[in-house]
Amino acid sequence: MKINDKKKKTFLSFVPVILILIIGGFVENKIFQDKEAAKNNEIVNLEQSNNNIMVNEIAENTIEQNQNQNNESDKNQNNINQISNVVESSEIKNEVVNDTPNNSSVKFDSSVAFIGDSRTQGFIMYNGLKDIQDYSYISLMVDTAITKKFVKTNNGEKITLLQDMANKNIKKVYIMLGINELGWSYPQVFKSKYIELIDKIREVKPNCEIYVQSIIPMTKSKSDTDATFNIKNVAIFNDLIQEVANEKNVTYLDVKSALINENGYLPEEASTDGIHINKKYCEKWLEYLKNNS
Repeated sequence: MKINDKKKKTFLSFVPVILILIIGGFVENKIFQDKEAAKNNEIVNLEQSNNNIMVNEIAENTIEQNQNQNNESDKNQNNINQISNVVESSEIKNEVVNDTPNNSSVKFDSSVAFIGDSRTQGFIMYNGLKDIQDYSYISLMVDTAITKKFVKTNNGEKITLLQDMANKNIKKVYIMLGINELGWSYPQVFKSKYIELIDKIREVKPNCEIYVQSIIPMTKSKSDTDATFNIKNVAIFNDLIQEVANEKNVTYLDVKSALINENGYLPEEASTDGIHINKKYCEKWLEYLKNNS
């Protein structure tokens, strides 16, 4: 009995310790659970906070995008309004231009003849004058214009321009000759041959109007480097053409005035070789004829 009492006593002495350990375990587990719960709440709050921030950022971005879109829309509308104003202004300008009177009575049809050299060939080609009587020929001059057989008939025969004119209903004749004659030693021969050409035209077409055109100068770069093709010689021969016009009572057309620059030369941009004239300036040439004949 004494041994049992001793064991019982020993057991009872451990009971408080065991209770303390059990209670301590519950307390520690509770503390751990509370910490975990707090940690989870913190994570949840953080996630909610982040979500709120993201939502706010998205909202701000959406507002900013909408503002940018509105600004862009306003900008586009302003551009559209500006374009509309330009178009409207252009239309008004075009109406004003279209209302400007022009010499619409001048028609370059089959009743109109052009006599000239390669410059006239370019003029006819660039301006698309398909209906006119084309008496242009490379290197044609005032003397060869009378004698040279270069006009092809329907049967393939070649005849002079005067022979062809006799069979055509020609009312106007435009002559542009002289550039190839600049090298002639006796300029007065040029004048006499020009007069002869006009007389021959009047023999076959006594009622037609005759226009003699001034020789168009060359570019400065060409004039400065050529002893023959220069504006000094052009001026001499143009004076002779004006004399012919006065003596034969035909119209002198100062075509060069519509094409030269302030120094009296053909602009460099108007020709690739200094003599032959490009499309843009051939169109200016045509415009001058429309307004002055």
